[in-house]
Amino acid sequence: GSIDSTVRCWDCRSRRPDPVQVLDEAKDGISSVKLSAHEILTGSVDGRVRRYDLRTGQLCSDYIGSEWGLWGDPQSWGELRGTPPNPRRVPPGPITSVCFSKDGQCVLAASLDSTLRLLDKDTGELLGEYTGHRSTAYRLDCVLNEQDTHVGCASEDGHVYFWDLLEVREGPWGGLGTLPTPPDPRCPPQGSLALSLPVGQGVVQSLAFHPRLPCLLVATQGQVTLWREDSFQPEGDPD
Repeated sequence: GSIDSTVRCWDCRSRRPDPVQVLDEAKDGISSVKLSAHEILTGSVDGRVRRYDLRTGQLCSDYIGSEWGLWGDPQSWGELRGTPPNPRRVPPGPITSVCFSKDGQCVLAASLDSTLRLLDKDTGELLGEYTGHRSTAYRLDCVLNEQDTHVGCASEDGHVYFWDLLEVREGPWGGLGTLPTPPDPRCPPQGSLALSLPVGQGVVQSLAFHPRLPCLLVATQGQVTLWREDSFQPEGDPD
């Protein structure tokens, strides 16, 4: 992904300098790229999450607003997928990070309005929102843990925040329950904050979860640290 609004793909086996494919649908810089076995997921400063299915040649694009407007002209949204039925159009929020859930059914997106959003990968439905961290000026990573039970995000206040993926708290219009059945698409369930982990004094630039173990890598202030659960047991013979 590049600041020139394109995603370029190279064939590593041929070692040719020219890309075999250029994806140029974005209207602004590409801030995040993630891969699955047959998909390319991108987040862009234009406020959209795009998913390219390499098997079918299809592109799915979901607009992420910086906030949901609750009253206004429903026609102003046009044909955008996965939006509330009667929103007021708002400026797009730059996407800073995207990732797939481990089961491949959901997409997590972080934006500069200090909000994480969980989307259904196939329909684009907004399943939940997660707030409490601070993300207003930097590109910060978002993750799901190795079991898809918690959502995590770096923060500008020196913490890493974790929310329970399934447990949600009551919003302004009610909606106490579990994902993925929001009571009102205009007011998606708000994730319940499970942990605020202090890891430094400055901005937490990056974080990554181990694909199978409860271990987290965090980068901040020129240092990379490894965090793990107290109950963690290393694989193999401890001797």
